[in-house]
Amino acid sequence: MTRLNIERMKAAFDYVDERFDEMLEDLKEICACPSTASNPEGREAARRCIVSKMKAIGLEPRLHEVEGGNAIITADTGGDSDAAILFYNHYDVVEPGKYENWSIPDPFSLQADGGRLLGRGVSDNKGPLFSRLHAVQAMIATGGKMPVRVKFLAEGDEEISSPSLHRFARERKSEFREMSKADVCVWESGRNDSAGRMWLRLGVRGGMAFDLNVRTSGCDVHGRMGAIVPSASWRLVWALASLKAPDERIAIDGFYDGVEPPNEADLEVLRDFPYDEESLKRQVGFKSYVKGATGEELKRRIYLEPSISICGLEAGETHNGVRGIVPHKAYARGSFYLVPNQDPDRLEGLLRRHLDERGFSDVEIEMSGGTNRPVRTPVDTPFRYRACEVSEAAFGKPMVVELTQLGAGPADVFRDAWPEIPIAGVGPSHPGGNHHSPDENLIIEDYRRAVKYLVALFCSYE
Repeated sequence: MTRLNIERMKAAFDYVDERFDEMLEDLKEICACPSTASNPEGREAARRCIVSKMKAIGLEPRLHEVEGGNAIITADTGGDSDAAILFYNHYDVVEPGKYENWSIPDPFSLQADGGRLLGRGVSDNKGPLFSRLHAVQAMIATGGKMPVRVKFLAEGDEEISSPSLHRFARERKSEFREMSKADVCVWESGRNDSAGRMWLRLGVRGGMAFDLNVRTSGCDVHGRMGAIVPSASWRLVWALASLKAPDERIAIDGFYDGVEPPNEADLEVLRDFPYDEESLKRQVGFKSYVKGATGEELKRRIYLEPSISICGLEAGETHNGVRGIVPHKAYARGSFYLVPNQDPDRLEGLLRRHLDERGFSDVEIEMSGGTNRPVRTPVDTPFRYRACEVSEAAFGKPMVVELTQLGAGPADVFRDAWPEIPIAGVGPSHPGGNHHSPDENLIIEDYRRAVKYLVALFCSYE
């Protein structure tokens, strides 16, 4: 059974409550930095903000420059224990999209609304990063030394598949191994549910994005020529339709080969997981899940099956008005989300072969951004039991164990360096956080709970 230093934990909890408004001001400052892929000044502002905060709480941050990419920020608290926790986060955010789709005038000006904070990046991933900095701040301010060594690693292009981090880890292996050496890697965030329970997410899914391009002639022609002039839009529609069968299975030969099946412990976690089926339907506005899935079958589809999405389609320049034409160019962006033992490089080859064998050799494939291999953390990892016991001891509430984080991320970089390191996510986000969407948000009390949870976790090492 994990023991906590209750006296030190309570002192740090009190500190969090006393300084909580100041912590929310820190969130406003970091979220004001428009650190999107298209805004290098915004990314630089985010780096300065993070470095400034780290220095303010007594850390000595380092910037690791990546030529042609975004710098990686690291910091190390030291500690009395031989154990080390590595926090992985990212300071880049996705584009806000059209401002008129937000409930606030400026997505980069954090606003409070009914117990929530609204703003781009507050949940993905600046809030989670600062919850960890604030937990370390509370521990240092109330007790001096950390009871466990804490290491931070924050990158700046996770939303475009982490090319800088991949490159750094590949070209400076020994340096990356040293900065990422730890007993556990606590991934970018976790969730809280409406019952006030925190979620522990074990492992990270993989992902890859690709563009399909078709060009059938030198220019658009009048629509009356559609019976004789080849159409790029039809070519692309037919090619896309070949990728997925009506039964919802991905139709690429060999796509499912080698997929790691769940063991009984995985299935037990899945059965116990309290998935709220109606919440997503209400939030997004649809009547039933694909193939009418419900119950355990629905959870299996979510957590154990890979998926393909058509993320965007363009042909005919419809944004320029009505045009009765046969388009000569068409474009689509797709993505795969992967499960354990699926290799993105192999799947890229299978996609090319699939299109060629079905007469679509004219459809060009271009990988957009990098790729991430899925990483599995066994459900019986010792960190799971420590994390759950800390939740019970600090809050009197059980922790919900989630089989994997559903979004992709560069967890494979850390596993390549340290093949046995458990990777698990915990943090202040919640299922309705609207990541990558308008009105991205964080529940204020979830943020307070996340900071205090990490304080309790640190105290479990004393």
